[in-house]
Amino acid sequence: MGSAPPVLDSVILAAPLMLLALMGVVLMVAAAVFRPMPRLPFWGASCLTVATTLVLVALGSGKPATEAFSGMLRIDAYGNFFAAVVLVSGLFSLLISDSYMERIGVRVGEFYSLVLFALCGMLGMVYSNDLMMTFISLEVMSIAVYVLCAIKRSDDRAVESGFKYFILGAFSSAILLYGVAFVYGATGSTALPAIAHTLREGGGEAAGILALGGALLLVGFGFKVASVPFHMWAPDVYQGAPTAVTALMASGVKAASIAAFGRVVIGAMGDDASNWNGALWWMAAATMLVGNLAALAQNDLKRIFAYSGIAHAGYLMMALSSVAAGGAAENGAIGSLAFYMLAYVLMNAGAFAVLALMTTSEGDDATDIDRLAGLGRSHPFLAAGLSVCLISLAGLPPTMGFIGKFYLFSAAIGAGEVGLAFVGAIGAAAGVYYYLRPMVYMYMREGSPDMAVDGRARLALGLTSALLLIFGLMPSAILQWANASMASVLG
Repeated sequence: MGSAPPVLDSVILAAPLMLLALMGVVLMVAAAVFRPMPRLPFWGASCLTVATTLVLVALGSGKPATEAFSGMLRIDAYGNFFAAVVLVSGLFSLLISDSYMERIGVRVGEFYSLVLFALCGMLGMVYSNDLMMTFISLEVMSIAVYVLCAIKRSDDRAVESGFKYFILGAFSSAILLYGVAFVYGATGSTALPAIAHTLREGGGEAAGILALGGALLLVGFGFKVASVPFHMWAPDVYQGAPTAVTALMASGVKAASIAAFGRVVIGAMGDDASNWNGALWWMAAATMLVGNLAALAQNDLKRIFAYSGIAHAGYLMMALSSVAAGGAAENGAIGSLAFYMLAYVLMNAGAFAVLALMTTSEGDDATDIDRLAGLGRSHPFLAAGLSVCLISLAGLPPTMGFIGKFYLFSAAIGAGEVGLAFVGAIGAAAGVYYYLRPMVYMYMREGSPDMAVDGRARLALGLTSALLLIFGLMPSAILQWANASMASVLG
């Protein structure tokens, strides 16, 4: 590992994180001093998210991997890809949130500050090159999301959602921190390159302690990505939180957690893959089956997408297991994890843009599936956009979801995990039913759904639907970027 760059160089490399944190502080102070502020927080947060994306592209495009702050952060193609995914999820969540937060009676500028703090924590996770930095970034993200879940203080379900997420999140963070402590005790370091070096040299003298630390890390990350058996919080939290917050949790939080999980499993523990892949195999298999089968019995759209998110965590863990096993590199599908993560973010952003329009006159979410009846006739644009997202989630052509699932299963088969691919295929087949069920309500049931008028949510839906179709028909550029990003962390 080369010498660390000077502090000024580290600051420049970490500019995206610092921009988000500083703007979050500015907006929070401004919201406290200048009340009311009708649109300034929204435009400030949205413009900064776009600017951060541009800074990230300018700093990282075509450049070799660089370490910042004594190796705590690693700025590489892997981090840049997932950082772009996180920022895209944040931007779409902001587009959805503006009018939605007014409709539900939450007019606080602090909302946008918390979104920026959450995005800052997410970027810290995707660039983290040290287990302690991963933990700190995860806490920055989590604390902001805890508050966002309960930001509608007049709604008992929202408060319950935030409380449940906080309590279970605190337990999972403690377990993760214990795992970090055991890994440090076994290897003498929390830096991922140092851990990988120790494993290459034979794993050190405390192999049992290292195995225990790895197991605790797996539990901690399993909670954050909502994998079975650590998934029980997701349906209640997704349903109770405001829809704009649920959209950020379902996309950005999951992307950041998967990215950090990938760095640990592939970048640090890759030489100890035999001890990881067994647990990953069973967790991925159970997560795909439980998520898809449990979604069949749901009638609330937020709960359907919560169990859908659990199932997709299983697909992503299948890709993670395949890449860690090494077979994915041989069949050219090493980018399956990154490609499908981007697809999942776009699919969810479009779907939640429609759910954000399903509010009552009293400002409550009303996301029962019956409210979609007749949407195809009364709001054809919304029905068409939601249909594209649902078809993509089901993995049907000609969408990005189809291409992503194709490469996911190719990676699993190439890594010799045929049984896991078979389990995933069973889960995907079950998923087709509950993804197409809302389309039956939209086009084959009578009704006149009352949907809010929100130009920004419609813009988010139109953009995501178009991108899902474009990248489904012409995926080569994104696939090349995804493969390059995974190659950088493997290297």
